[in-house]
Amino acid sequence: MDERLIAVIGATGATGKHLPPRLAARGLNIRYLTRDAGAARATIGPDAEIVEASLDDRASLERAFADAHTLYLNSGHSPALEAQQTNAIEAAKAAGIERIVKLSGNIDSPAPIPEAHKALEGKIRASGLRHTFLRPNFFMSNLYYVAAGLTQSDSFTSAIPRDVKISMTDPRDVADLAAVVIAEDSGHDGEGYYQTGKALSLDEVASIFSDVLGRAIRYEQVDVETWEEMVTGRGLPPWLIEHQVKMIGFAANGAYAYETNATEDIVGHPKRTLEEFIRDHADAFAKTG
Repeated sequence: MDERLIAVIGATGATGKHLPPRLAARGLNIRYLTRDAGAARATIGPDAEIVEASLDDRASLERAFADAHTLYLNSGHSPALEAQQTNAIEAAKAAGIERIVKLSGNIDSPAPIPEAHKALEGKIRASGLRHTFLRPNFFMSNLYYVAAGLTQSDSFTSAIPRDVKISMTDPRDVADLAAVVIAEDSGHDGEGYYQTGKALSLDEVASIFSDVLGRAIRYEQVDVETWEEMVTGRGLPPWLIEHQVKMIGFAANGAYAYETNATEDIVGHPKRTLEEFIRDHADAFAKTG
């Protein structure tokens, strides 16, 4: 076992839940930080070291970081993202952590969450700690929300132009890349890895849904104002609506259409396809009524 202690924040979410088995397979010395150890145990595993700490409580983070060498930093989207992760960065510095691997995103977008990631990357650089940034593009798991209508009908709706492509990334590929970078203590310092899958239009996504689910699925494009009314009616908070509207505007210019080979070059296997993702999660899109 590699004896260097690695503190991991964010191991229970859509991407993070895929990370513990990959780290365990590498025999790494891991300490998981979570707000609720009992609730996290089912996801992280019965034998893992789990300690309770809060991103809102810097003192709890400093205690949990004791003797750690590396921090993997990931947390959910919220208006508090920058403040919370700033706490973790400052606590890591104070506790003597040497290296941060941060799950970030496409920092070129003007939306609030990418802007927060960009600011946090700057704070990590300014800290003087060794660092690597992982910048996956649009997660395939976002389709749970974008294509939520498929549980009730044979269509899904967005304001993204139908001729625009987006390179979607499987969260399992993100976890694979994170595990490699966390485990390899050299060769990644100062890097910012943009990670993508294949670029597809939402019409092409609908065609793939059709093939995999065995139903005729269509994509319905609406204007941004109509879409904003729709999601407001679903009860989304204003900050999240603002974030998504700006992301749509960024995507509409083709800014998410780029493709990279980070998965192949660093992890060593082909990037997972959308067909694989939908097939493996078909129950999430099955009709319920």
